Amino acid sequence: TIRRDSAELLSDMIRHHRSVLDGSQMSLFKYFADEGFAQAFMLRGEMRFGSLAYYRGIEDGGVRGDPRDGMLQYAPDGGIEITMAADGRKLRGTAFTTAAERMFLYSASNDLSADRAKDFGRFCLEVAEPDAIVRRLKARASATSKLDYDGVHIGAMEYRPLDQIPAADWAFPERVVFIKPPEYADQNETRIVLPLKATAGLCDSHVLVSVGNLEEITQLHILA
Repeated sequence: TIRRDSAELLSDMIRHHRSVLDGSQMSLFKYFADEGFAQAFMLRGEMRFGSLAYYRGIEDGGVRGDPRDGMLQYAPDGGIEITMAADGRKLRGTAFTTAAERMFLYSASNDLSADRAKDFGRFCLEVAEPDAIVRRLKARASATSKLDYDGVHIGAMEYRPLDQIPAADWAFPERVVFIKPPEYADQNETRIVLPLKATAGLCDSHVLVSVGNLEEITQLHILA
């Protein structure tokens, strides 16, 4: 475990931005309010995935919760017109909404930031190889599990205005779950998404998964 002061954190931030420029894999930053949870993630790979319903239900002014999480809304100023494929009828309305369901999320930030620490916790674990975690999750695939580890995917959030045409995104929940309104853009979030299998019944609001020791690809920062 390495603890860094403010000067060293600045050096880390410069190095991180250089990695963006040279095309290498970018680090992710996971913030914890409790150092014990940070240690559990680093030493045992403990990951607490939350359901979309859980995040929609959090009422904290949009810090962690979002009542529209996993929902794609299209609301152009002039309204919308939908042509029914079955009979050609035209329907008009003010907005169209589609929602992803049956997915669990593990969120991290693309930034090492004191402001982010104020909202999410001062113990920040930098993950140098996020894809390594995804590979470990996929390796847990099992016919008996209700979780679709084969379907695990990772991606940066897109912060999309309501008047942007959704194109084919509305039909793909695995795309919708990576779209949020622009007012959340300062979160600069990346997500790991763990779906439920189609045959699985209802599930709890959280799933705890352990992927093993992550010390080789993580580094602890403690932000004042």
